[in-house]
Amino acid sequence: MSRLAAWVLAIGLVVAACAPARLERVRERRSPEPAPSDLERAFGGASDPAAAKALGNWIEQAHGAGAKDQEIGGYRVRFRNKVDGGYAPGYFDRMERASRYEPVGLEPQREAGIGVPLIGHRDNHRREAIEKWYPPEAINRAVTAVAIPGAMRQGKREVEIRLYDRLQTESVVIAGKREHLAADFTVPWAGLLAETRSLATTGLTSVLRQQTGREAGFSLMEAYDPDKTPLILVHGLFSTPLAWAELTNELWSDPAVRTRYQIWHYLYPTNAPPLYSARVMRRQLDELRAFLDPDGRDPAMQRTVVIAHSMGGLLTKSLVVDPREAFWDPIFTRPFDKLELTAEEREAMKEAFYWKPRTHVDRVIFCSVPFGGSTWAASWVGRTGRLLVAPSRGFNDFFDRIEKKNPGMWQPVYENLAAGTVNSVMSLAPKQRSMEIFRTLSVVPTTASHVIKGSRDLFVSSSSADIPGAESVLTVSSGHGSFHHPKAMEEIKRILALPPHH
Repeated sequence: MSRLAAWVLAIGLVVAACAPARLERVRERRSPEPAPSDLERAFGGASDPAAAKALGNWIEQAHGAGAKDQEIGGYRVRFRNKVDGGYAPGYFDRMERASRYEPVGLEPQREAGIGVPLIGHRDNHRREAIEKWYPPEAINRAVTAVAIPGAMRQGKREVEIRLYDRLQTESVVIAGKREHLAADFTVPWAGLLAETRSLATTGLTSVLRQQTGREAGFSLMEAYDPDKTPLILVHGLFSTPLAWAELTNELWSDPAVRTRYQIWHYLYPTNAPPLYSARVMRRQLDELRAFLDPDGRDPAMQRTVVIAHSMGGLLTKSLVVDPREAFWDPIFTRPFDKLELTAEEREAMKEAFYWKPRTHVDRVIFCSVPFGGSTWAASWVGRTGRLLVAPSRGFNDFFDRIEKKNPGMWQPVYENLAAGTVNSVMSLAPKQRSMEIFRTLSVVPTTASHVIKGSRDLFVSSSSADIPGAESVLTVSSGHGSFHHPKAMEEIKRILALPPHH
C-alpha cells in the first residue's frame, strides 16, 4: 500500500473510529471472608460500604454455586426468581461486584443509594429469540442487588435477594418507604466494550473488504421495554457503533433520558452507497419492530428518535422522506412495471426507489451529515480513497442480476452502477446525481429535525451539514466528530427532553 493510501486510511480512522473502553481491577486489601457482622447487617437492610461489599461478595459466590437457599447466622436467605424490572439469578452466567473495577476510557457514572451495584454477564448464545437483537459479544446489565428482610420463621429471619435492572428500576419500596437504588452504569458498559475489540477494526475493514464477519443489524443495548421510546444511534463512514460509547454512557447517567428512552445501536458496512445501506436499514428496522411488537400496541413503537453521524445521517434521512417518483426517471430508461423482475426483486426495487417514510420517527438529530456531499470525496484524497474501498457484493450482485435480464435499463449517467465502481466514497461527491436528488427531498412534517455541526469540520462544510426546516441548529467548536463536544451532548439532552413532535 502506498504512503498516500495509508494516509487516506489513517484519516478515516481518526475521523470516526473509537477505541473500546476497558476495565482495570481495583487493588483491594486482601482480607479474610467478610466479617459476619457486615454480611448480617446487609441482610438486615444496611447499605453502608462495608455491608454492600460483604453482600456483593456473597452474591458472587452464591450465584456461582447456583443461587441456592442458604442459612447464615440468624437468616434464611433466598434469591427471588421473578422481579418486576429485574432478573432471576439464573439469567446470568456470572455476576461480579462493580466496585471491583474502574473503567478506563469512560467517565464513571454512579449514583448513591441502597443495594450493591453488580455486573450481570450473560454469554449471547441466542438462548432466547430476542438475543438475536442483543450484542453478539455478550449481554451485560447494570444490576443492583437488594436484600429485603422479611418475617421471622422458626427462629430465622427470612431475607430475599432481588436483582434489579438499574436502567429499568430507579427505586423500590421497602417496609413502606421508597428507597433510591445505588447504581454503576459505566462498569458494566465498559466491560461489554472490552469484549468488542474486534469490532474496533470493522469500521475500516468493512470499507476495505467485502466480507467483515459482522452483518448489518440493530443491537438493543438494554432490555426491551415496551413503554420506553427507542433512541437509535447510527454511526458514520469508517466507523462502528463503538463511536457512541461515550454518548451512550453519558445518556444512561441522566435519569430524565434513561427513564424515557431505550438505546439501540445500528451497525452497517460503510463500503456500499448510502442509499443502498439505507434500504437494508429500513428493512431491518421494520423486522425488529415487528418482532418486538407484532400487534403494534406497545407505546414504545409509536415514536422513535434517531441520532445519526456523518454518512449514517443519510441512511437516517431515508426514514423520514417520501421519494415518490424522484429517483426512477433520472435512473431508468423504462417504467417500473416494464422491467423483468422476480416477485422478490420487484419488492426490493420498490423499497429501494419508492419507499414510504416511517412516520413513527418523531425526531432526528443529524450530526455533521453531508447532505450536500463532501468536497473531500471529490478531491484527490477522495479519488484515491475510492480506489481502496471494496465494492459492496450485495449491491453489485443485485443490480448485475437485474441488468442481465433488462439490458439498456440504465440512463447513461448510471451505466456503471453494476460495474463494481460505485461505492460509499464515490457516492458522497457533491455532484453525484442520486445524492443531488436525495438532497431535494424534504423531511416529512411528522418528523422534527435538528442539526449539530462542527466549525472545524474538514470533511463536511457548514452549508452541506444544513437541512431545510430544521427545528434547531447548533455549531460547536469541533471537527467532524461534533457529537463528542460537551455542548453537543447538552444539546442532545435538551432535544430529548422536548415533548413528542406529533
